Amino acid sequence: MKLESVKILDMIDEVINKVEYKGTVYVKVDDYAVKGDLIFIQHGHETEKGFYKVESSENISWVCFFDSFKIKMYCPNTDCTVFRKKQERLKVGDYAKAIGHFSNSRVNEGDIVKILEDEPWADFPPFKCEFISKEDKKAILFYEDELVLATEDEIRGVKEVETKQTANLKWSKIGRKVDEFKEGDIVKIQGTEKLCEVIVVDYSTIYVRRNSESTGFEFKKKAKLICPVEARFDQN
Repeated sequence: MKLESVKILDMIDEVINKVEYKGTVYVKVDDYAVKGDLIFIQHGHETEKGFYKVESSENISWVCFFDSFKIKMYCPNTDCTVFRKKQERLKVGDYAKAIGHFSNSRVNEGDIVKILEDEPWADFPPFKCEFISKEDKKAILFYEDELVLATEDEIRGVKEVETKQTANLKWSKIGRKVDEFKEGDIVKIQGTEKLCEVIVVDYSTIYVRRNSESTGFEFKKKAKLICPVEARFDQN
């Protein structure tokens, strides 16, 4: 649909360079439109002049959007001006994606990293980052134009990887696979603060003693290992 609330922030010689939409700044880019960009159509035979949000880019020649009547429309990339969200400087703690060409052979385009340090005054690449999407997390330096902020989906994906890696490390330290419970382990069941003792281990469940009078089955995925049987002082 045509966007009515786009505010022009910078225009020189009738050329729009920067706009604001819903509190987000977009800048003019000389690039093909991608989903999430804004486009400005100056002259359209079937479309009213104005700003529209890109729904998808079918290929490098055409861009897809909806007109004011919610009809799916296509426009040649050459017939519209593309505006893209202005990226603020990345900061410590951000997740970023590697883009472009890199001299370091450890880096591949699309790698996800986490920014550990930022030294913009230095003569060397300012961002010190650790890999998230690789097992080798050794820190490496990046220039600002080698990184872009990772998307929510990309961040969600790497956090799942981080969670799995953390779980693997935790369990491997005691010589077990993830969720490999043993009789005598002390566990805590999700949703309760009470500690339970594992009595029997099944494929996807464990049979636990909740207290002196209560026992029952619980799913392994709801159990958190508190103390492995090998570390119990009362049994060793």
